[in-house]
Amino acid sequence: MTGILMGAGTQNSHGKPFVLVVPDVSVYDPATSDSRIPVGRLIKTGFSVNHRIPSQANEDGFSLKAFPLYGGTITTPDGMTIICMEYAQHT
Repeated sequence: MTGILMGAGTQNSHGKPFVLVVPDVSVYDPATSDSRIPVGRLIKTGFSVNHRIPSQANEDGFSLKAFPLYGGTITTPDGMTIICMEYAQHT
């Protein structure tokens, strides 16, 4: 695997496109369709990461109809953007 600088195309909690620029480096493996975002680096640079499971969506203020794979949130350091993570295959 190779370390690279990356931006992850996603959307915010309102469905608007958002590019999450990952601080430092991430890991990309051309043999897989997924990249790994270093959560520790996000936290060190001021992001708030809240891992959850789908059954906790309502208590966090999110609808399971809108986010059926709700897995928690990533909030940008300025607090202005919230990204909902997906919970799949126990991660």
